[in-house]
Amino acid sequence: METTERQEAGQKPLEGFEGPRKGGDARPDEVQAFPPGLVLTPLARRPLTLPAATVNAVMSQPVPDGRARQAASPRASVIVVTFNNLVFTRLCLESALANTDHETYELIVVDNGSSDGTVDYLRELARKQAQVRVIFNDSNRGFAPANNQGLAAASGDILVLLNNDTVVPRGWLKGLVTHLNDAAIGLVGPVTNRIGNEAQIEARYHTYGELIEFAGSYTRRRAGSRFDIATLMMFCAALRRDVYRSVGPLDERFAVGMFEDDDYALRARAAGYRVVCAEDVFVHHFGQATIGKLALTGEYGELFHANRRRFEAKWGRAWQPHQHRPSEAYQQLILRIRKVVGERLPQAATVIVVSRGDEELLNLEGRTGWHLPGGANHAYAGHHPGSSLEAINEVEALRTRGGDFLLFPNPSFWWLDFYDGLSAHLESKYRRVWRDRDCIIYQLSQHACGDGEVS
Repeated sequence: METTERQEAGQKPLEGFEGPRKGGDARPDEVQAFPPGLVLTPLARRPLTLPAATVNAVMSQPVPDGRARQAASPRASVIVVTFNNLVFTRLCLESALANTDHETYELIVVDNGSSDGTVDYLRELARKQAQVRVIFNDSNRGFAPANNQGLAAASGDILVLLNNDTVVPRGWLKGLVTHLNDAAIGLVGPVTNRIGNEAQIEARYHTYGELIEFAGSYTRRRAGSRFDIATLMMFCAALRRDVYRSVGPLDERFAVGMFEDDDYALRARAAGYRVVCAEDVFVHHFGQATIGKLALTGEYGELFHANRRRFEAKWGRAWQPHQHRPSEAYQQLILRIRKVVGERLPQAATVIVVSRGDEELLNLEGRTGWHLPGGANHAYAGHHPGSSLEAINEVEALRTRGGDFLLFPNPSFWWLDFYDGLSAHLESKYRRVWRDRDCIIYQLSQHACGDGEVS
C-alpha cells in the first residue's frame, strides 16, 4: 500500500476542512438552497414521483449565481453523474452548492446524454458557478464509466461520488473528510433515510427544512461515531486520492449500475483499508431515481442477475444480500406478525413472506418461511419483480413447490398497489385470511386451514 505524508502523520487534519460547524446552525448570511416547507416525500416510488408543487418550486427558481471563487487547488472533488431527472439533479447540485461549507472543492458533473433540459441547465450552472465543471457524453455510458470519467478529471485530494438523487445538509463534506483523517480508513459514507443496508436509519421528516433540522440533531449527538460496513453503497462515498491510486477506478464490467459498490468495498479491504459508515454524517437519498425506472420494463431484474453473475465470477464467491439495521419499531412489528401467524396459521404451514431478505421475518413460530422474491433454496433473490406478471409467476411457482400462505408485512404493502395485476390475481383466486395494519395474509393452498378474514 502506498504511504503518503498524511498517512504517516496519522490524525493530522486535511488542509481546508475544519470539521462540521458545531450544532449545524445556519450563519445569518447563509444561502438557503430551497424553501423550508419544500416537500421531499415522494408521491410514488416506481417510478419515483415528487409532488407537482415540489417540482414546480424547484424548477421555477432561478439557477443560483455563485459568489464563491474556485480554489486554484481544490481539496475535494465531488463527482455527480446525471441522466435526465432534472428536478432531482437540481435538488442535489443546488443543495451541495448551498450547504458545502468551504470554497476549496470542485463539483464535477458528468452527464450521460440527457434529453430533458439537463444539458442546458448544466451549461448555465457552470457559467454561474466557478466550482462547477461539466463533462457531456453523447449517450448513457452507465454509472461506473461516467464516474470514472469524473474521477480521472478530478483535482482534489478527497474524491466523493454523489448520486444525483440526493440532498445534502450543512456539514456533510467536512464530516466525511474528518473520518478520512484516519489513515486506516479507505472508504467512508453517511447514514441515510433510504438505502439497502445498515446505513439506513429511521428518519422522520417531510420537508426540506425538517431534513436540515433532523440531520443537524441526529449527527450532533453522534459526533465521531462510525462503524465498519460490508458494502458502502455509492449514493455517497468518499475516499482519499492515495486510496484511489491503490484501489483503482470502478469496474466497468457492471453495466449500467449495481454491484460496482460491492466490488469496490471488497477491493478496498483487499488493499488493507477499512470501509466505514459515519454515524455523524447524514445525506438524504430518494433512491433509484434513474435505475428504478428499469423495474417498469423488467430490465432491472435482468440487469441484476447479469451483474450478480459477473460479480460472483470475478470473486469466486456467492453474493450475500445486504443486511438492514433493526429498529425498535420494526422489531415490534415482527413480534406482532409472529403472534398473528402463531394464532392463525397451522403449525405445519409454509409461509411465503414478501421481504427484502430479512431472516427474522421467516422466524414464524415454527412455521417454514420462504422469501419472495426468492432464489435458490428460497433465499432472498436480491431484487423485486419487474412486472405484475413476473410477480404472479413467482407466487405461483412458490405455491406449486408447497407454499401454503402468502404474507405481506407492512413495509411491503406497496406491492399490492404497484403490482396491481398481482393484487387482482390474489383477490380473485385466493382467500384473504388476515388483514390489519401489520400484515396481510392470503391462503394459497386448499389443504391449509385459515380461520377466515379478520379486519
